[in-house]
Amino acid sequence: MSESINNCNCKSDKTNELSDNLNYPLPDLTYLREMAEGDELFIKDIINYFLKNCPGMLTLMRESALAGDFEKLYFTVHKLLPQLKFVGILEAVPDVEKIKNESKHISDLSVVIERVIKIVNYGMEDLKKMI
Repeated sequence: MSESINNCNCKSDKTNELSDNLNYPLPDLTYLREMAEGDELFIKDIINYFLKNCPGMLTLMRESALAGDFEKLYFTVHKLLPQLKFVGILEAVPDVEKIKNESKHISDLSVVIERVIKIVNYGMEDLKKMI
């Protein structure tokens, strides 16, 4: 299994196309690989941890926004942001930072959140293929 991580082109110009014609890059594992210093088991463990915990954070992010609970929304995206960077789902980072810093003032907050969820879900599918 770790062989696929070793052989994957972790920094790629390839993109996937979402159903709404939004293109996004495949997850970039460069940062994670640097942190792992060659420890393929560490990389796999981090990705598996993310895949296990991220869906709950995405649900909590959506529910907090719908409830108008900006404190819980901030806490959730604050926790999600470094994890996205770690596993290389970088296309979602600007929107997550926007939600973190400006959620009370975003007129289309639900649209931004749904875009993040869509990008992260596609990124998680790509990560599953990498391990």
